[in-house]
Amino acid sequence: MIPQENIELRLRTMRVVWIAMILNIAGLFLLTLFVKRREDLLPNPTLSIALLGVAVSAVLISFAIKSKLLNRAFEQQQLLMVQQAYVVAFAINEVGALSGLLDFFTTSDRFYYVLLMVGALGQLLHFPRREHVLNASGKPAIY
Repeated sequence: MIPQENIELRLRTMRVVWIAMILNIAGLFLLTLFVKRREDLLPNPTLSIALLGVAVSAVLISFAIKSKLLNRAFEQQQLLMVQQAYVVAFAINEVGALSGLLDFFTTSDRFYYVLLMVGALGQLLHFPRREHVLNASGKPAIY
């Protein structure tokens, strides 16, 4: 069995990383407010829609990958794998927000922030849960 302090430390660490990733997306949005686009950008709705597809796909894939990695962590009773599952999900989810930044710099689409919102919503839904850490540590999750 893993000491309770170690479980709390892992959970706190994952939550700090989660907050940092959300603040990173907010920083990307602030960047778009302060940086000027080039004047010669043309609208490219095809690229904007493709980037929206990339953003939504990345967010959905991040949930599938996190679920698979968490199941493996539960089966092997590996607490470290829970943290890895969340970090991988955070990183893949960040692709959604980065596609919004790419849309901002490559097209004149004024709705680039929707892609940033898709990434932010995905990050919010990836909030690290105590039950995942407890299940992987071998302790039963008490609700």
